[in-house]
This record gives sequence, C-alpha cells and structure tokens, in this order.
Amino acid sequence: MKSLSLRLRLTLWYTVALVVVLCLGGADVLLVQGRLGVRRVDRELEATIATVANVIRAELEEKESPRTAAEEARATVAAPGRAIAILDARGVPLSAAWSGLTLPSEMLHSSTASMSTVTAPSGAWRLHVRPVTFGDTAMTLVLATPLEEVRREQREVQQAMIIGIPIALLIAMAGGYWLAAVGLRPITDMARQASTLAPIGHEQLAGQDRTDEIGLLARAFNGLLGRLRATLGTQRQFMADASHELRTPVSIIRTAADVALTKDRRAPDEYRETLAIIKDESERLSRLVADMLVLARADAGGYQLRPVDLYLDEIVADCQRAVAVLAAQRGVTVRCGNCPEVAFRGDEDLLRQLVVNVLTNAVQHTSAGGVVTIDLMQRGSDISIHIVDTGSGIPIEERERIFDRFVQLDAARRGAGTGLGLPIARWIAEAHSGSLVLEDSGPAGSRFCVRLPAAAAAQA
Repeated sequence: MKSLSLRLRLTLWYTVALVVVLCLGGADVLLVQGRLGVRRVDRELEATIATVANVIRAELEEKESPRTAAEEARATVAAPGRAIAILDARGVPLSAAWSGLTLPSEMLHSSTASMSTVTAPSGAWRLHVRPVTFGDTAMTLVLATPLEEVRREQREVQQAMIIGIPIALLIAMAGGYWLAAVGLRPITDMARQASTLAPIGHEQLAGQDRTDEIGLLARAFNGLLGRLRATLGTQRQFMADASHELRTPVSIIRTAADVALTKDRRAPDEYRETLAIIKDESERLSRLVADMLVLARADAGGYQLRPVDLYLDEIVADCQRAVAVLAAQRGVTVRCGNCPEVAFRGDEDLLRQLVVNVLTNAVQHTSAGGVVTIDLMQRGSDISIHIVDTGSGIPIEERERIFDRFVQLDAARRGAGTGLGLPIARWIAEAHSGSLVLEDSGPAGSRFCVRLPAAAAAQA
C-alpha cells in the first residue's frame, strides 16, 4: 500500500468506503422493502377478513345456517391462490379452500387475533387468524396468502443491485480518481515548485494567500523555509566571524615565529618576548575555540545539562572572588552586595560560566576606579542576579545586539575578549528556563539581570 501513490490510495479508500456504504444500504433497502411488502399483504388480508365477517353477519341476519353463511362468504371473497377457512367454535371447518396450504390444527385455535408468517412445502405464507362472534355464534376466520409476490419483488431489487452496484462502483472509482487528481494538483504543483527553491534568497512557495488547507500547508512550508534560511544565514555568519576571529591570533603567532626565525641568533630576551606573544595568542585562541565549541554544541542540541543541588550564593561569591583578582589589574573593584542563601538545582559549571562571563564583560567596560556590584535575591517565583557596573553605558540601538556572536562595541578592547561571552551567558540562562537581559544602561553604567525560575529552587 505504501508503494502506491497518494492519489491511488485515496481512490482505493474511497472505493472501499463506498462498497461498505452501498452494501449496508442495499441490505437495508431489501429489509425495508420486505417489511413494506408484508405490511401491504397484511392490509389486504385485514380488508378481506372484514369483508368475510360482513357477509357472514348479513347471512346470519337472514336466518341462514352458519354453514350456509360460511359457504356464501367463502364464495364471495374467493381468490386464486389464497387460502380461506371458516371454523366453528370447536375448530371444525364450516367452509374451507386451502389452496394447497397445510396447517397444524393448533395454529387454528386462538382466542385472540394473530398474524404470522408460516412456511409450507409450497413456500412462505402470511397467515391471519381472527376469532369473531355473531350473537350466539362463535367462529374463527382463517385467511392466508402466499408471499411469493413479495419475495419476487425482493429478488428483482436484489438483481438490480447486483447489476447496478458494480456499475456505480466503476463510475465512482473513475470519478474519485479524477477528484483526487484535481484535489492533489495544487500539492503536486507546490512540490514541483519546492524542489526548485534555493536555500538562500527570498522566493517563497505560492499559495499562502489561500484560505483552505493548501494555504495552511503553504504558510507552514514558507515559515519552515524562512527559519531554515535564517539558520543557514546565522551559520554562514558564524563561520565568517569565526574565521575572521581565528585568523587574527593565528596570524600573530605565525608572524612572531617568522620574526624570531629570520636571524640565526637572537638574544634570550627577544626569544622570551616572542614566546610570551605566542603564549598570549594561544590562550586567546584556546578560549575562542572553547567558546565556539560550546555554542556549536548548544546549537546542535548536543550539550546536555548535568543538574545538581547547589547554592547560588556560593557560586556568586566564588565568581566574585575569581573576577576580582583580574579586575584589580585594571583598577576596577568587584564587590558582592546582597547575597542571601538561595538553593537551586542546575548545572554548576555552566552557572559559574554564566556569572563569570557577565562579570568579566562588566569589568572590561568599566574604567579604572570604577565598581562592579553583584546582587542575588529571590522574590516569589523569580530568582534574580543583578550585575551593575559604572561604565560609560551602551547606546539604545546596540542593547540587543551585544548578545549577538562576535559583537564587540569597543574596538579598542577587541583583543581582550572573543565577543562570545554574553551570547554564551544568555544561552546558559535560557537552558535553565531563565533569561539574561540588559535592564538599563546610561552614562552612569549598565545593569544586567539574570532571571532563573524559583521552581528549580523548590526542587533543590
């Protein structure tokens, strides 16, 4: 079935459903037609019994004997192929014409009127038995007629169905195949167009203006195509930026090595200076590669968190002490403000990297003599870490761009970082179902806020 085309599968399912409907409908028609035929026979027999009773009543009023009245009534309503019998109170036939119908005597004795279908050697019969009383005279009227006419009508309807249903199925299959072709033609056209769309550019799949399911599919596809193009664009930009950032330290290392090797002999201080340059650039290159690896694994969804129970105040204090040592070389003070005890469950290494990255960014953009403050607080359903610096601030149009990769607003500090610290920090916050935003920035400094869900604190 899977190897068949969708058009053919739709036609087959439609045909199977139609076969089931036609068979059930045909069976219902036969059943209803048979019941209607039996009801028609019952009405005819009731009318005949009423006529027989009226004739007997009239004959008895004329002082005729019961047998004579019965004979007269039977002669009046006699019909070919129909059985009629008039019995006295003891069940003895006063007048009868059975027309080949044989019935057991117990079926003819009934205190109440009855209608039933009986089977005789000659076929099925519809039998009516009705006790009647004319003054002091009690009789039983028996009237039966064969159901051959009803059965014949049913056979004719059945034969018509046997011939008509296959013809209807053939017509329905052809029509269903054509309708499936017409209905799937837009999808076929969309598939043909989609195969020609380039992964870059702005061309989209046609049909998204439609209000039906085809339009819904086109809009969903165009949305997916847009996200794919955005991802490819980000990937190309990442590769370009990464190549540019990697080229700088590699070029410095190569140049320093070439300069050191241009002469056969150099003073030890010159070699030491060259090795120091190579060491610094190698460290920068290692940091850059490590950060790129973290982001690449994060983009691929391959970075698995290792959550443990911890205390955020201890992480904040450790990161403050670690960054304070580096900040002292720049003449910047890093201090811890309000840091109450806050339990949390998360990846300890990543959370440390988050705090260190934001603190380091604040220190790098704070002039000598400035202060960077970190505060930790928990209010209701939020845990927040605020990092406030006394730097020169960030322009409004750049406040979201600083979270893009390889973005360094201060050209004078490009050698001090990789431009990946804040993007990695934001990813770590989001990986813990939190966020990292720049709440405020101005000439007096900037204020970053890391928000984490208190639900993780409740788990811890």
